[in-house]
Amino acid sequence: MNASATSVSLLLVTLLSGCVTVTVYQPLSSLQRPSIVDPQLANFEGMRLLVRCVPGDYLKAPDADLLCRKVGALFRNQGAKVETDVPRNGRSSRSLEKGAQPDLIVDLSSRLLHKESSGPLWALTALSLTLVPAFTEYSVAQDVTIRDASGFLLASDSLKARFIEYFGAGIWGVNWVLDALVRPPEEELTGEAPARDFSRDFYAQLSQLAFNARVRSDVLRSFEPRAQGGGEQRQTGTEP
Repeated sequence: MNASATSVSLLLVTLLSGCVTVTVYQPLSSLQRPSIVDPQLANFEGMRLLVRCVPGDYLKAPDADLLCRKVGALFRNQGAKVETDVPRNGRSSRSLEKGAQPDLIVDLSSRLLHKESSGPLWALTALSLTLVPAFTEYSVAQDVTIRDASGFLLASDSLKARFIEYFGAGIWGVNWVLDALVRPPEEELTGEAPARDFSRDFYAQLSQLAFNARVRSDVLRSFEPRAQGGGEQRQTGTEP
C-alpha cells in the first residue's frame, strides 16, 4: 500500500470514529423560553401518563423507542405512572378503551426542517487530511401535543433546535484543548456536552408543557357538574 492510500485510509478511520467532530447546539425560540417547573420535583404525583413516540422519516422506530424510554423516565422521576407506546404502521399498540384511562396523553414526533452541507468543502477537507474543516448544518423540530383521555387538546408546541457539526482534526484539537483548560463544562463543544445541553432544554420545556396541561385539565374539570348522590368527583392527578 503506497503512502497516499495509507493517508486516505487513516482519514476514513478518523472520520468514522467521530473523533474530529465539534458540534454547536443553538436552541431556537421555543427552547429559549423561561421554564419555572423544576423537573426534579414531584410535579405529577399520582397521575397516569401515556407517552406515545411516533416514528417517521426523521425519527426511526428504534430512536422513537429510545426517546419514549427517556421521556418516560423523566415523568416517572416527577411522580407519574407512565406507559409508553411506539405506534407501528400508524397503529398504536395501546387501546384507550382498555384498562385505566390516562390523565394525560403526550404525543411526540420529530421533523428535519433543514439540512445544508458543502460538497466542494468536503473534498477540500479530504485533500487536506481534515486540517480544513467541513461542516453540516441541520435544524430539527420536536412536535409535542398533550391531550386528555377524551382527546381534548390541552397543550401543543414545536420545540426547534439547530446543530452545526464541524469535521476536522485541527478544529477538534483546538476546541478539545479549550474544553480541557479554559471552558466551563456547560460551554464545552466536544464530547457529549451539546447533546446534554439539548436534553436539558428539551426536558425542561416538556415538563413545563405537561404541567400547563395538567393545570388546564384541572380547571376544566372544576366546571363539570358534581356527581349526584353525595359521591365525590375524581380529581385529575389523584388515586381513584
